[in-house]
Amino acid sequence: MAEKKNARVTARAASYHRSRRNVLTGITASAALLATSRAATAACALTPNQMDGPFYPIAVQDQDWDLTRVSGGNGRAQGEVIEVTGQALDPNCRPLPGCVVEIWQANIHGRYSHPRDEGKGRSLDPNFQGYARIPTDKDGRYRFLTIIPGSYAAMGDWIRPPHIHFKVHAPFNPSLTTQMYFAGHPLNAKDLLLAPLSPAQRASLEVGFDTVKVDGIRTGTFNITLGPGWVPEGVVVPGGG
Repeated sequence: MAEKKNARVTARAASYHRSRRNVLTGITASAALLATSRAATAACALTPNQMDGPFYPIAVQDQDWDLTRVSGGNGRAQGEVIEVTGQALDPNCRPLPGCVVEIWQANIHGRYSHPRDEGKGRSLDPNFQGYARIPTDKDGRYRFLTIIPGSYAAMGDWIRPPHIHFKVHAPFNPSLTTQMYFAGHPLNAKDLLLAPLSPAQRASLEVGFDTVKVDGIRTGTFNITLGPGWVPEGVVVPGGG
């Protein structure tokens, strides 16, 4: 009897230790999953929303990916030609195919092709398109050619740094309007729209153009993360889960 009792005690102790190990293993795995989830969230933080501004296009003709040339023009737009590439993502870092990316910006002189922009000494560039409407591919990617825009006085002593406006329309995610800035520009630190953001948010909107292509054009990458969306019943989102 004593031997059987000791065997039962030993079995209970072994079971207890196995259960404890399982619990600890589960806690460790959960902690690792949580850390991974937090890292993924940090890597795919939502792109800050920014205002449309007063010069959202109201009448456009050319809308293709090359803003440096227009139909019927007599040359290329003034200014340094650059290439902007990027990817539309959801909060889980999954690509968003089928988006439409609208882009608009000022020309090299800091003037928009818009009736509300009176110029005030800043001339128009007849060879600059100023607006594009680009679909994202199956991987949520987009690209376009443009020029580095000029700065301009907004109001009082507020001078807007060079920037490009983006409005992203996604099939099942909320649309987002934001602005891309050029990393290292001295006016960024004083801009009333950019300066109030957190360092991480500012960094997500500032793009460096340090890579030079074979043709001599500098290129930069601006990824855009939209907020969570909804999916109608029966619709399968590529890469979704």
